[in-house]
Amino acid sequence: MLIFKGMKKTYLLALIPVILWSTAFVFVKRGLDYATPFAFAGIRFMLAGILLASFIRDPKGLLNHTVKHWKLVFTTSILQTALFYALYYYGIDQVPASIAAIIIGSIPLFSAVTAHLFMHNDHLNGRKITSLLAAIGGIVIISVSRAPTAETGKLQVLGIGLLLLSAISESVLQVVLKKNVVPYDPMKLNAAQIFIGGSILFIISIPAEGMFDFNQPPEFYFSLLWLSFVSAVGFSIWYNLIQRPEVRISELNMMKFLNPVIGAALSWIVMANDSPDLYSVVGMVVISFAVLFFYSKRA
Repeated sequence: MLIFKGMKKTYLLALIPVILWSTAFVFVKRGLDYATPFAFAGIRFMLAGILLASFIRDPKGLLNHTVKHWKLVFTTSILQTALFYALYYYGIDQVPASIAAIIIGSIPLFSAVTAHLFMHNDHLNGRKITSLLAAIGGIVIISVSRAPTAETGKLQVLGIGLLLLSAISESVLQVVLKKNVVPYDPMKLNAAQIFIGGSILFIISIPAEGMFDFNQPPEFYFSLLWLSFVSAVGFSIWYNLIQRPEVRISELNMMKFLNPVIGAALSWIVMANDSPDLYSVVGMVVISFAVLFFYSKRA
């Protein structure tokens, strides 16, 4: 099956946010060399929310939309930004960026489970169950390769566990958005929720991690600005594509399959302490094929 057979310009455009998001794993690891997880994530998303709001160019409409949909904005701020990225940043702080990319790439499979539990018309079938079990097997292979009985291995296994919890948080959010019946503007929702979620993370960082020292080297601020740019531009393009009538959501989401592959490859290329090993590659291949099989159509 050719994934990109007959791809239109729309799907070529979708490669931009996919590639941007794939770079995030490396830059998060770079930034965490200088900053604590909560503070780094909080500053990133507050800045990204401001950038995204500037793209919208409708401050009054953004405020009115946030007030009107405050419950959805608050829920999304907690599940997608505050909780997801709290777990994600602490998880990736313990493991190589390539491993984080592979684990996060399994989010669609966990979404299938939450959809089965909470959506009456989206049940698990044999194909989905097989994909999920295969992905879990891939994660187990990666976890075993971290030498879980050693002290450093225990921390890496903990990091993998936190990344899995972040994937579950994201999958629950997708169910919340799917069950929401009140029409909303995705761009305005995202601008508000990432700023609010980022603010929550930064406020939590003060008692949990201490006051953040803004006297950091240029490399940290480059990582921060790039990640904020990635969030703002990536979501802007993606949400605009979603609203195009000719776009199928299932086909568009298929593009996200490239995220873990590109993210892991970039990490292996540019990170000095991150290189492929047999277990990582096998785990990555198993999870990747699990996601592909999950999205494949039965004959």
